[in-house]
Amino acid sequence: MDNRVLLAIVLSIGILILFQYLYLQYLAPKPPQGSVNQTLNQTAQGNQSLTGKPLASIETSKVDKELPEKKITIETPFYEAKITNYGVRFSSLKLLQYPKDLKSKEPVELISAPKEGLPLEIYTTQAPYLALVPFEGDLPEKITLSSKDNKDLIFRTKVSGLDIEKKLLFKGDSYYYDLEVKLSNSGNETIKDRLLIRGVFAPYSKGSGYVFKGPFYYTDQLNEVNLKDSLSEYTGPLKYLGYMDVYFLTALIPFENGTFKGTFRKLSEEVNEFIFWSDEFSLRPGDTKTFKFKVYMGPKRAEDLKKEYPLLARSLYFGIFDFVAKPLLYLLKFFYQFTHNYGWAIVIITFLIRVLFYPLNHISYKSMKKMQELQPVFQRLREKYKDDPQTLQREMMNLYRTHKINPFSGCLPILIQIPVFIAFYKVLLMAIELRLAPFMLWITDLSSPERLYLGNLVIPWLGGIPVLTILMGVSMFFQQKLTPTSMDPTQEKIMLILPIFFTVLFINFPSGLVLYWFVNNLLSIGQQLITFKVSKKR
Repeated sequence: MDNRVLLAIVLSIGILILFQYLYLQYLAPKPPQGSVNQTLNQTAQGNQSLTGKPLASIETSKVDKELPEKKITIETPFYEAKITNYGVRFSSLKLLQYPKDLKSKEPVELISAPKEGLPLEIYTTQAPYLALVPFEGDLPEKITLSSKDNKDLIFRTKVSGLDIEKKLLFKGDSYYYDLEVKLSNSGNETIKDRLLIRGVFAPYSKGSGYVFKGPFYYTDQLNEVNLKDSLSEYTGPLKYLGYMDVYFLTALIPFENGTFKGTFRKLSEEVNEFIFWSDEFSLRPGDTKTFKFKVYMGPKRAEDLKKEYPLLARSLYFGIFDFVAKPLLYLLKFFYQFTHNYGWAIVIITFLIRVLFYPLNHISYKSMKKMQELQPVFQRLREKYKDDPQTLQREMMNLYRTHKINPFSGCLPILIQIPVFIAFYKVLLMAIELRLAPFMLWITDLSSPERLYLGNLVIPWLGGIPVLTILMGVSMFFQQKLTPTSMDPTQEKIMLILPIFFTVLFINFPSGLVLYWFVNNLLSIGQQLITFKVSKKR
């Protein structure tokens, strides 16, 4: 077995990636769109089995519509948020340390689907309009918090026998805030219901099309909700739920453990909804029920996620080889402390990976070289015993033993390395540290495709020239020509298409990933030259 194994594995990965992208873009079914009011009404209609006082029967005309809308601005070193007293919802939340792109100083906005709903809408199953009612309170127009400050805002309203208080505690050193919802029955009848909290979001920023974007929830593991149908739901132990894209997320974390329900819906091609359902509660006249939550709205950066609720860091998930990816991400940040450049940190890690697997690759290259040298003998055996496969197999095994060749030694080292390659691939696609991070010369963003622009030259479909990607394809060609092979000339010519295929595939990949693959090819070429030189001396 020779380098065909590696080429087959790599080609398979490339085809899977390409299929996933094309499926999500063009083939996935699109459920019907919905509006905020439709969603709230459908939620109420779907829960008529709940007994108790029907809050939905309270006329909305009894809500004080004359109360003017008031907006409060909260500014911290991390974000600038605007809250409307109508429903106590965020009308804006901008991450001050994360610009939208290199050309704009405008921060990333996490209120990404304002027409479909402002987060977080809080209501009950039988009174969806409570998500939008006006609240009162001692509310300043603006609050500015330093990294050492905390500040809570208290909002209150009353709707025919139901008193509602919402308390939000903001912290100057965190992307977390605490949320309390207190319901008091000041009427004469028992109320039985559930509390619902709804968030509607679209992707917050540009990012790789090969990384999950959408709602999620966490039980004893992270569950990404791929909404192929119009609605998905989960009922059971629930630690948190929310919405994420490649680099940012919003998460709702209930304080108490319980069997909760989460529903998830696709409202349009990019807009998704999640709804948290509490356990059923019962309020007799004079009773009060308080619900406590933590809410995170910020970057998918491990240090920030761990700050107040360490379990949330598990939402930063790099796939099946996450246990390999997390140490690689740590190394990436570790070397950045010395290089102050994530591009060079990628180069260093690529070099270390090659050093780590040098012995295995050395064995693989030696095996492939021997197999190539014996190819004429193999061919003669095939011709001689073409009608006797059992004898052919026996003679080939004798040949392996005589020349001390393990036919699997060429592919096993490669298979052992696959988890590391895939893990680092995922890190380079998802690490927020690479977002808008420059390398050198024309490569100004390691999270985006690289392009070199020369004057007014514009290439159709591409814009600029993908120089690094072309160099990667050239290096792959020379690596393939240098690698010993036991294939016949016709197969070799067919395999020369592979560098072209990968050059096209990588054109729109993040430049950090292209840089890794290019450097890995150069180091592989160097190791092959060293291995063959040593073999000749012997």
